[in-house]
Amino acid sequence: MSALTALYGRERELRRLGGFLDRAAQGHPELLVVGGQAGVGKSRLLLDAAHQARRRGFTVHQRHASELRGSAGAALRESVGQAGSPPLIVVDDAEPGSADTLLDLIRPTGRAARPPVPVLLARSAGTGGLDPAAETSWEGAGGPPVAGLELAPLEEEAVRELVADLLAVAPQPALLDVAACATGNPWLIVELLEGLREEGRIGPDGELVRLTPGRLPSRVQAAVAGLLRRLSRESGQLLRVGTVLGRTFQLSQAAAMLGTGTAALLPALDETLAAGLLRLTDEGVTFQQPLLWRAVFEAIPPSVRSTLHEEARRLAPGHDLPARDLASLGRQGAARATPGSPADGGAGVTGALAALLGSGYVESALLLARSALNGPLPRSEVTTLRRVVLDLVMVGTGGAPGGFGPVGAEQALAAIDRLRDGGPEARRAAATALAGLRWSEGKVGEALRSGAAAVEQPLTPDTAAERAYPRVAHARRLVCAGEPDAARALIARVLAETPAGPLAVFRPAADLVRAEAHERAGESAEAERAALDALDALEEAAGGGPATLRAWARSTLCRVALRRGDTAGAAVQLARLREFGPEVTELAPVPAAWLELVLAHAQGEHLAAAALLTGPGRHLPSLSPLHLAEPGAAAWFVRFSRTAGNPEPGQAALRTVELLAAADPGVPSLRTAALHARALFECDPDGLTRAAAEHTDAWAGACAASDLRTLLGARGTSAAGRSRSWLVREHAGRYAVVDTAREPVGAGAGVAGWEELGGTERTIAALVADGLTNGEVAGAVHLSPHTVNYYLRRIYAKLGIHSRVELARLALSVHRTA
Repeated sequence: MSALTALYGRERELRRLGGFLDRAAQGHPELLVVGGQAGVGKSRLLLDAAHQARRRGFTVHQRHASELRGSAGAALRESVGQAGSPPLIVVDDAEPGSADTLLDLIRPTGRAARPPVPVLLARSAGTGGLDPAAETSWEGAGGPPVAGLELAPLEEEAVRELVADLLAVAPQPALLDVAACATGNPWLIVELLEGLREEGRIGPDGELVRLTPGRLPSRVQAAVAGLLRRLSRESGQLLRVGTVLGRTFQLSQAAAMLGTGTAALLPALDETLAAGLLRLTDEGVTFQQPLLWRAVFEAIPPSVRSTLHEEARRLAPGHDLPARDLASLGRQGAARATPGSPADGGAGVTGALAALLGSGYVESALLLARSALNGPLPRSEVTTLRRVVLDLVMVGTGGAPGGFGPVGAEQALAAIDRLRDGGPEARRAAATALAGLRWSEGKVGEALRSGAAAVEQPLTPDTAAERAYPRVAHARRLVCAGEPDAARALIARVLAETPAGPLAVFRPAADLVRAEAHERAGESAEAERAALDALDALEEAAGGGPATLRAWARSTLCRVALRRGDTAGAAVQLARLREFGPEVTELAPVPAAWLELVLAHAQGEHLAAAALLTGPGRHLPSLSPLHLAEPGAAAWFVRFSRTAGNPEPGQAALRTVELLAAADPGVPSLRTAALHARALFECDPDGLTRAAAEHTDAWAGACAASDLRTLLGARGTSAAGRSRSWLVREHAGRYAVVDTAREPVGAGAGVAGWEELGGTERTIAALVADGLTNGEVAGAVHLSPHTVNYYLRRIYAKLGIHSRVELARLALSVHRTA
């Protein structure tokens, strides 16, 4: 039987690699980071990629990570710099920092500047896994853009093909059950089958020969032992104790058996999660593969195993042990949820945090989050962890004025001391942080339930600040979920029950929640006023107030300006927002990258907007918190994809918002956002009509009305037959509904001030009422947009109105009486 020589079930990954090579050949290279657990096939994929690249005319420089230093690194620099066919660098077994070392080697120096070099880099789970965002220096130092490609375990059909090729005969069902022990890991499958064959446990017709069924092949035991030798002593202890506690066990149970605290196990847990040996589910800590579970169990001496089993029986009476029969073990594993599925509750650090917070281990959760932020993490996890730390610190320190971030070590230690004794304060902190974590994962219902639990925790006389922060955080999520009345009631309780000291911090936060509620209702003037009130209060505070709140205020003002069509004002607010730096701006409710994208598009800089979506903003269409904060975002991406000729952002946004809506059917704002995006994607006027009527967000509803009018116009039909409403443009990118049935016939005869308008003013008023933007009006009347804006202010003053909607109504009345 030969070693693994082909790729199985990697059609999607091969297409991605083909696109990567196509872009490199066209002068648009990338750094592609390939990640996945040990043995999943990263090295084999690199070999195939190198072969494809050579066939396309690339000069492939294939290296191990250890060859990037010293004379080998200098030789690589020289060979890449030589003229000839385009280069491609392929690096296997990359370590943390390998990409930065490589960048130093290939960075253009002197006058002979050369274009960026495409790089394909594989990194195992144990050394950071799929973390393209960790290579932060690349794009800023002239390196190519960074993208990621994660190798998931093989699916059932691919496993069947692999086993059949290895045996050169169709495998029998029992042998496929044995292969299922490896849960789709090609390396473990090969080791298992090779070991069974060496020991005469596979028959000539692909059947399982049941000799010593309660023992794994020696080859597998040796392979797993080699894997475990790379881990720390503490991680090995955690695995040995865990395997006796069951396939899934509680961290607190392992801590009790080891005679230590839960927090002391966090480094070992972090290491085993990163190595892909364990994962976090809603039930607890789970072994990724039944094969590893069984291998670790068998490696424990029988006498020691018996003693551990007796102790485990006292701690976990219903614990399970790995099945002795390998086929049964495989079927047992197949019955579990697929690793990485949404049911898992997430893997990695965020999954661990959810488990710890849900179990009430607040101190351990804060320690884990703080520890994880000191190491390499994907960008999305960094943002999530910073939010969790902020939540825990704000509740755990009593709402210290500087606590809104960035959070310092001193505040974190104070929070740990405060939360160590448990009680209502710890439960409030755990529920608050868990609500934020679930919200970042797009689990709206769970987030709202946890937020409500935090708000309703019992109070003591000295917990005024602790009760204020959970209420503000929960109120903001209620606004996003379409429950503004409940949010306003919570804010009223904050203002009424919080003492003067903490209120200095939380009043601006309450004003910003009110600003979001106004913005959702389409009350832009009120939203702007509330945000400015918050900003004024912050600027009067010592040191300018908490940085996170000031960033939140700038973000809100930028959104208000964008929805008014004031791109100049939005650009000013965005520039002020960018002054804070990513550690603060990423904690704002709406990502700065989203505001930058919308602004670039509104300014007509379509190429810049497209570049953002292929560079630093590529994650935006799939970002769950964005769709929760902006119900019209998914439809915006669909609209953008159609005009840009790039289907990927729209498809990714549509897929994300539909998954969110399906996961939380009781959240109307998500359901309508998904309906809007799908109707726009499929050009469905009935769906757009429903979306325009059902959106609780004024901007999203107006956009749905705009999309309907555009669609009907393109088909040569009219909205008149569909309802009694007209759709008029209130500002760039937004339409408002004017109900013509409410306009009394002949109303135009009494329009005060209409006769005072001059000829140019009447022309501009008619064009604006017809839905044209200031820029479009300027082109039609051969004036500058600034002059048109000047005329529009004069028109408003003469007519005593304040918006384009009011102007459209007046123009309609005049038209009827003409």
